[in-house]
Amino acid sequence: MKTILITGGAKRIGKSIAEELGYENNRILIHYNSSDMDAKKLQNDLIDKKIETFIYKADLSNESDIHNMLDKITKDVGQDLDTIINCASIFENDSAKNIEVKNFYKHININLLAPILLSKHLSKIHRKDHDNNIINIIDQRVMRLNPSYFSYSVSKYGLWGVTQMMAQEYSPSIRVNAVAPGPILANHDQSTEMFETEANNTPLQRQPNIKDITNAIKFLLNTKSVTGQIIAIDSGQHLSWKTPDFIEN
Repeated sequence: MKTILITGGAKRIGKSIAEELGYENNRILIHYNSSDMDAKKLQNDLIDKKIETFIYKADLSNESDIHNMLDKITKDVGQDLDTIINCASIFENDSAKNIEVKNFYKHININLLAPILLSKHLSKIHRKDHDNNIINIIDQRVMRLNPSYFSYSVSKYGLWGVTQMMAQEYSPSIRVNAVAPGPILANHDQSTEMFETEANNTPLQRQPNIKDITNAIKFLLNTKSVTGQIIAIDSGQHLSWKTPDFIEN
């Protein structure tokens, strides 16, 4: 049994990860910020299935909130925490031309700095007789940059770099890897039609299954020779090559 902290674990991809890993008899620690009802419902659902589950409310843009959450986790599970899945993030559209400092720092603090601080905690308390893991949920766009969602993309691109550097520094005690989703769920700026068009324009021409995120995580957790890697769950979206300058014969 592993003790797994999932940030942003009450909704969307985080919820799916919490459920699927919980069904494998792991102890699940769910972080959330504003999704109180979703977090409590998920906790109750997992407990009903005899899965040991804790929930923690914290604003990941606030360092004090992060430390308070980690103190509560230590009181609940001691030093048993061996896996952190950094899934929480914000995703707001801006560009290099209209960037606002407050919005930029918010993306950096939640999407990049919070995973670094949580990982630092695990590096200090981890048990050397465990297989300890950090898995960062990034985005396929780090392998295919474009100027949209500038602050978000910078934060996720930074997290991919951090993943590789922490894999170097935390070896051999902690393995650090990343999963990069593609068009799995529509974002708040997309209509259903826009999302379906995006998914259908991937090389595999289909929407990736949300459970494939957890399948990739399970592979990383079970394959103890892997660190510093990224797996794209995106139906090949990061390979898209039919750009406007391409003329098909």
